[in-house]
Amino acid sequence: MPYVSHQSIRTPSTTRKPSISSSPGGGPRAPYVSLSRSGSTKVKSESPAPAAVKPRFHMLENGSHEHNLRSAKRQEKLSNMLKDFLGAKKRRDEAVSAVPDILGSPIANGTESQANAQKPPTLFASLVAQAKNDPNFNKTSDLSAGPDCRSFVEKYGRCQEVIGRGAFGVVRVSHKKNLTSSIESLYAVKEFKKRVNESDKKYHRRLTSEFCISSSLKHINIIDTLDLLKDANGDYCEVMEFCSGGDLYTLIIGQGKLEYAEADCYFKQLIRGVNYIHEMGVAHRDLKPENLLLTQNGILKITDFGNSECFKIAWEREIHLSEGICGSSPYIAPEEFTEETFDPRCVDVWSCGVIYMAMRTGRQLWKLADPEKDEFYQEYLTKRKEEGGYEPIESLKRLRCRNVIYSILDPIPGRRITTRQILNSEWGREIKVCEAGEGKCKTNEQLEGKEILVGGL
Repeated sequence: MPYVSHQSIRTPSTTRKPSISSSPGGGPRAPYVSLSRSGSTKVKSESPAPAAVKPRFHMLENGSHEHNLRSAKRQEKLSNMLKDFLGAKKRRDEAVSAVPDILGSPIANGTESQANAQKPPTLFASLVAQAKNDPNFNKTSDLSAGPDCRSFVEKYGRCQEVIGRGAFGVVRVSHKKNLTSSIESLYAVKEFKKRVNESDKKYHRRLTSEFCISSSLKHINIIDTLDLLKDANGDYCEVMEFCSGGDLYTLIIGQGKLEYAEADCYFKQLIRGVNYIHEMGVAHRDLKPENLLLTQNGILKITDFGNSECFKIAWEREIHLSEGICGSSPYIAPEEFTEETFDPRCVDVWSCGVIYMAMRTGRQLWKLADPEKDEFYQEYLTKRKEEGGYEPIESLKRLRCRNVIYSILDPIPGRRITTRQILNSEWGREIKVCEAGEGKCKTNEQLEGKEILVGGL
């Protein structure tokens, strides 16, 4: 079975077609590609559940359904938690909020060179200004009240288990106990590290951009980014909600293909979240199962805006096109390999289609949407035009569903369906989302008397 890298990539626009290494071991490949991640990641098995525990997915008599996800975290062994450099934990505990510095910096305000030149603000500076004016934006960092000098440990408790690792660094769970009650708040803490040969200025700008974008997005299907802190060494960590149900990738790997009602519920929530960020002028550019988190009762949340782009500010009518190859190979849209510039919204829609097929089949359709480098994608381009269609999509029994998926995975971006059109399609309207996904019920954690703030890797 071929090995597929899921590591996100971003290459400059001058790099047109990245090469993909051949499958290790040679030999014939499967009809389509097994879902896999860069590197070997083992999912820690849970102890046998008691017989009384509810099933993971349950259809109700009224036609609705419930999700009961049980701590599907990608936790590392305890020994890995002890490999921090000496003093790193102490520095993080003493870190303080960097938000006031970010919002007041010359780069963020677009004053570094534009004041004298009287140029309009950049997209990035406009985004920061938009974030400042948002009444929901990080209420703990009101500049008029002065900087928030509380340390990390005072605000968010102490970091413990590692739940994810990546090129950016690690994600840990932080536990904060309320001294006046038995409630424990959990947070996901993303510890950043500089990329190889990355300057301090570019590193600061990258973290600032990601934080300003993610913290200004407020939607049930978007992870809530709470704070960005900086320690004495200049290292940053980002604090987010914690999702106790793990991520969609781990669910697919553990369960195989999902039932259509379960996959449809997650898919509609995904499309609602993507539609919202597009309306806000933001494209994600790295949608994949690993970046879709789940609460225990099935709310899906989009996370990791490290590759996201702001393509339009509120007062603009025209969008700014994107350029360059960005994302994880199986989910990258074909126009990224063939066009100098493209609409980033179409790129996100394509990724959503590939994600839905991964949920329904337990596999990836191809390794790369480039017919010159991937025989499975070439087969798709040929058979989608034929009467019999493309077998993995034809295996979806409902015609309305198949038609939408074909429209999402249209190789010509100008013909590709939009998120709004997906939601308004016959199939989109008939998809039933669970009560939790509709915001109509409390989370499992709240019912158990815990305060779990949802989010993470």
